[in-house]
Amino acid sequence: MRVWMLAATMAAGLGMAGAAMAQGDVISERRAGLRQMGQNMEAIGAVVQSRGDQAPIVARVDQMIAFYQSLPGRFPANSLTPPVAQGTGEGQTRALAAIEANRADFGTRAQNMIAALNTMKTAAASGGVTADMLRSTGGVCAACHRDYRAR
Repeated sequence: MRVWMLAATMAAGLGMAGAAMAQGDVISERRAGLRQMGQNMEAIGAVVQSRGDQAPIVARVDQMIAFYQSLPGRFPANSLTPPVAQGTGEGQTRALAAIEANRADFGTRAQNMIAALNTMKTAAASGGVTADMLRSTGGVCAACHRDYRAR
């Protein structure tokens, strides 16, 4: 009987450790994904500036759309920073607690980014991505940062 109790206790402990590890993975994946989104925008900007072939932009934009579709779920509540000294809690990031209080708006902003990216994808297919379009898409991204990211 004691062996079973010990085994059950250990299994429960491993389950909790796995949940904590999974949260850490979500945060790491989110950070890596957001860095990749920035790199994609820089690469797209370089193509537009050089007046290069825009067809490869479509694949980058598809990758970005997939990431932004999953973005709202990548912010566990305990990884969010209250509007006080940032980074004082375990696993805290620059993502503000306002995300939790405004999940619907945060989701809408992710959808706005997806819409901007779909517009860019359509334009890229015909070589029509412009610097103004890039600035506009970047503005959608920045609008979310203003309200939901600590400086």
